[in-house]
Amino acid sequence: MNAICGFHLREAGEAHGLDTMLAALGDPGEDGARWTEGAVGLGCRRLPASVTGRDRAEPPLHFDRDAGLVLAADARLDDQGALCATLGVPRAERTGLTDGDLILRAYNRWGRDCPNHLLGDYAFAVWDARNRLLFCARDPVGVRPFYYALTTRRFVFASAVEAVLAAPDVSDALDERVVATHLTVQTLRSGARTFFAAVRKLPPGHTLTIEAGRPENGSGGPRVRVERYWHPEQAPAVRPASDDAYAEQLLDLYTQAVRDRLRGGPVGVHLSGGLDSSSVAVLAAREMRRRGHPPPLAFTWLPELGARPPKPEHAREYALVDAVCAQEGLQTCYGAPTPGDVLDVLRLDGTLPGVQVHLNEEIVQRHAAVRGVRVLLSGWGGDEGVSFNGRGYQQHLLLSGRWRRLAAEYRDQDAWAPRFLAGIVLPLLHPALPSTFRRLRAGKGMYRRWLIDPAFARRAKPLATSLGRAVGVRPTQLQRLQAGHLSARIEGWAASGARRGIEYRYPLLDRRLLEFALGLPPEQFRRGRWGRWLFRHGLRAVLPPEVCWSQGANDAARYEPVMGAFVEAFPMIRRLLAACTPARARYVDMPRLWEHLDADRFRAKPQPRPIMNALRLLDF
Repeated sequence: MNAICGFHLREAGEAHGLDTMLAALGDPGEDGARWTEGAVGLGCRRLPASVTGRDRAEPPLHFDRDAGLVLAADARLDDQGALCATLGVPRAERTGLTDGDLILRAYNRWGRDCPNHLLGDYAFAVWDARNRLLFCARDPVGVRPFYYALTTRRFVFASAVEAVLAAPDVSDALDERVVATHLTVQTLRSGARTFFAAVRKLPPGHTLTIEAGRPENGSGGPRVRVERYWHPEQAPAVRPASDDAYAEQLLDLYTQAVRDRLRGGPVGVHLSGGLDSSSVAVLAAREMRRRGHPPPLAFTWLPELGARPPKPEHAREYALVDAVCAQEGLQTCYGAPTPGDVLDVLRLDGTLPGVQVHLNEEIVQRHAAVRGVRVLLSGWGGDEGVSFNGRGYQQHLLLSGRWRRLAAEYRDQDAWAPRFLAGIVLPLLHPALPSTFRRLRAGKGMYRRWLIDPAFARRAKPLATSLGRAVGVRPTQLQRLQAGHLSARIEGWAASGARRGIEYRYPLLDRRLLEFALGLPPEQFRRGRWGRWLFRHGLRAVLPPEVCWSQGANDAARYEPVMGAFVEAFPMIRRLLAACTPARARYVDMPRLWEHLDADRFRAKPQPRPIMNALRLLDF
């Protein structure tokens, strides 16, 4: 795991700030390198997670002097054998090749089309001296971060927002429309904006090209061209002969995705007892045993029980985790945040991606770092891919005239009328109506009393976050991939994990697996009462039966403790806010926030997200 940075100046001789950016990426004593030539420079800082396994031989920067190429990369490539074969690399040369070597060869062969030939997680920049251009790319789902800024004098980029802000001439002024979006509890789509007006991020599945000597809109700076190369909507249809053939192909692709992400280590896995994390844990444990290694450590958001039994309403969550651990012989690390932990996290600068992390995950990272874990496998992203629950399938049946099949889908379900209303009618009217309907049925009501300052709300309009109406299975999957929650969590976990030398990897977001899922027929995702049908069918011989055929979310035991710690932290938060005047208080409705920091009020009507968003923004 590397952190990279670089610059492209309007004129050689300008102050470039490369050393300042490198210092912002990590301890200057860590392994790193810098290269400059005229108006261009690249830097790389190797982070602790990259010093184990095969990654030990990966140099910070890569050079192909004959071709005039220099590369800075944060990359982990999959299926290297196939890539070497396509590139015509003799077998005798393959053993010593690193990921960076392969990226350089791919660029030399395909130029700016090279990302279409790469599998894995990556963010990189190549200086092409012959063509006088800087070419940058980010992997299809954005596992590796890439931020940049463009001023009249320079283009700068880095793996971290802090490093971009450390460059000369880059303003740290906040983007007030992003702030307003954050305070109205909305998630930005997978676009380019950050909390800082001057800093952008390269969207997942995009490339960025800068050509020397080209002005940007007459400003005198280099011209930046951002282009999309990954088009998930173009994933080809998958047509095996039977349900079992689909299941076999799923398991083969999934197993390979897990294997590819075990490189380096030591390895840990998330484990919630749900389908996604449980399947990652089982496949990782079996592959590690096959290689002669002990199984990975499992990290859960569940609190340690000690000698006392779990509450009856929490017992099922513990039982599912125990079933996976018993089957695979996994050691589980439990943990939940204390009020002091909550306070420490909320006092971090919430405008930086590294602090947009769930409070429970901070505890996981702490435990993992103490135990020497350098790679954490997560089941995050399955809901958008092969373990998608089939939302939109009933709409598909209705609109395609398959009414008999639609009737059969509902025949054996309880409360079919509300399900018909929530599953078909409401989404056709408006995409937000199903969630509103579910909240009202659960007695949770609606809340629109955001904690945004009224004067600021009149001045700064939140960004549009609606992606429009999705009808059917595949449109819903594509919409979820673009909704913003995936990239927000991935970028936050990448930045926070890097501080502790931990690299996150997501087998269920493997490009091969995602494109397979997007090519499946709609009926593979739902059969009667069974959502995620193909995933259950394909993993029925892998998962414990009680996990494979579990219905419903498993959340209470994981979230109640953190909400309890959050409420217990209210008195400490109130004291800190009373003792200072945060500079960012002008954005927040402070009187209303003060009212919400009341334990009795919160327990009667919990609204954690608006409160947390306001507190994470404040500098107190």
